[in-house]
Amino acid sequence: MSGIQRRLMDVEPQLNHREAKALFFALADEELPEPQAQAVRSHLDGCEECRAGWDLYAKTVQRVRKVEREKAPPVMASLVMNRVKRERRFGGLRKLHLAHTYHRFPVEILIPLLLAAAVAAFLVMSAS
Repeated sequence: MSGIQRRLMDVEPQLNHREAKALFFALADEELPEPQAQAVRSHLDGCEECRAGWDLYAKTVQRVRKVEREKAPPVMASLVMNRVKRERRFGGLRKLHLAHTYHRFPVEILIPLLLAAAVAAFLVMSAS
């Protein structure tokens, strides 16, 4: 590795606002590798807008961590788990009938495909 490449790797990456804000969650949980954490901190040092956003985010995280956790009643936990299992089992089927709304084929493509399928079916049936 050349000296220039080594120096470029040592330089902290510059983050834009969106990238820095996207890493707030991991930074608050101390899950970022040190080079990325340092890059976020460097951005926060030079960006007043992101610094204000980070301060608000960090305060919110601290408040949430102070909230006492309560355990859900067994009946409620059972209802939630049953619903999760049902969603896993049947959720895909419900989404399947809506697939046509997300994946529409242009008529110019669909008609030749249907015509080709009909011709293929006719040839298979007539060959028998």
